[in-house]
This record gives sequence, C-alpha cells and structure tokens, in this order.
Amino acid sequence: MPDLEFEFSLRPDSDPELDPYVLKFTGKSIVWDDASGSDRVVGEIHGHKLDLAAAIVDGVNQSLLLDSVCPELSEFSQTAFGDDGCNYLQEMADGSMKKQECSGLVYINEITIDPDYRGQRIGSALMGKIGHMVDVEDSIIALKAFPLSPEYGKRVPEADVERVKRFYERLGFTHIGGEFMVKQANLCDTIKKRLAWRKDQPIK
Repeated sequence: MPDLEFEFSLRPDSDPELDPYVLKFTGKSIVWDDASGSDRVVGEIHGHKLDLAAAIVDGVNQSLLLDSVCPELSEFSQTAFGDDGCNYLQEMADGSMKKQECSGLVYINEITIDPDYRGQRIGSALMGKIGHMVDVEDSIIALKAFPLSPEYGKRVPEADVERVKRFYERLGFTHIGGEFMVKQANLCDTIKKRLAWRKDQPIK
C-alpha cells in the first residue's frame, strides 16, 4: 500500500430540520505524485451519520427522517428496520434471528478508488478511518454493496458485484437483504479498544 494521508470533513446537513440529527462526512486518501509534483486524491468516501436516538426522543418519525436524507436510505430502512424503533434483524450462528438495537446509523453512500491504485488496500484503509473520524459507537454502519457502472445504464457484470460483496465481507459486513450490508460499529477496532479500556476502569 502506498504512503497515504487522509483528510476528513464533517458538517451538519444544510436543511435546518435535519441539522440536529444528520451529519455529512467526506473522506479522502491522498498520495504524493512525483510525476505532477503535487498531491493526488486516490480514494474518496462519502456518507451520513444519523443520530436516530435523538430523533426518536424528539418525536421525529424515523422513516420520514431517513426518507428526507436520500432515497437510498428509504430503501435501506424498509429492508433493515422494523416499525418499532431503530433495530435490525441479524442472523446468528445457530440460524436464529436476533434484533440488534442501535442509537445511530452511519450510512456510506459511495466509496471510489482511482483505477490506477485499485488492489492496494486503499478502500480498506479509508473504511478503517471512519471509526477514528466519525462517532460510530452504538451505531450500525450500512451500505449498498453494488458497484457503479462505468457506463450509465449498462448492467454491472455479476463477477464485479460478487467481488464488491466479498470485499465488504472481509471487513466484517453481513447481508441483510437485497444488496444492503451492515456491520455493528462496536466491532470496529477503534470502538473495541475503547470498550476494552472502559471495562478495565475501576467503578467510582
């Protein structure tokens, strides 16, 4: 993997009604390009962090909130969440389904890697930075594991779809229906370290 630098920007949604609950984030992975003598952006990630717990306490309808952010989140909501709050069903090792609660949702809208730098773990590095840069504790991280077609309207080859799914599976994501995948953010290395530290602290 090349030597990377990272830039992340976070800002509240421009809609004042969404502002208290929705944070937009953008991350970039950057390398020094000797040929041009300047920095080069080789990977980008875009998404939203939604404070679902705060919205519920304030009486905001969760479905309406998700619908307001982007159409894809509305589709995700129908796939992942029940009618009784912020939860999703996760298949356990014994085949049973367990309801997982979460206070927040980190939704990744898009991740792109410069074609010249693919296969160098830049996507994994960008995903790994989310836990450092965005407050993901007690949240789920979700995305639609479907690659964008380089030509508008042209069907993406099934091999490319499977490759993308395997990539996210290696990062700990599981399928929940359709093309959607989720990961409990508390399984991220950053959060696991934070929880382990708290566990070792004496009760005051």
